[in-house]
This record gives sequence, structure tokens and C-alpha cells, in this order.
Amino acid sequence: MDPFQQLLINLANLLKVKTIITLVIIFSLCYKTLQGVEITSEYIMIATSIITYYFANNKNKNKEDKYVD
Repeated sequence: MDPFQQLLINLANLLKVKTIITLVIIFSLCYKTLQGVEITSEYIMIATSIITYYFANNKNKNKEDKYVD
């Protein structure tokens, strides 16, 4: 596959809703940390749950894609 086509496919995958939500959560967590704002345990719990779900879901998807011809 052409590297440019692969780049376009990767950019299109970034536009999925779960990816956007995950990125917003990560960026807001980083922003609050850099601003020195105290982060509540509830926010950290929600952020951790979303990030864990996202990466666990992608890991399973990659295993399935590996066996498809």
C-alpha cells in the first residue's frame, strides 16, 4: 500500500467518535495538569476507564485483523 494512502486511512480513523472523545479526555487531563488545577478522583476514574476501553478495544481489533486475508 502506498504510504500516502496509509496516511489518509490513519487520518480518517482519527475522525471516529471514540477516538475524538479519547483525545479530548487526554488533552483536557494534560491541560488541567499543566495549569496546576486539582483533578478530582472521579475525573481520573472516568478518564482511566475511557482510555482503558479504547486501548483494550483496539488491541482485540488488531488481533482479529491479523488473521483476515
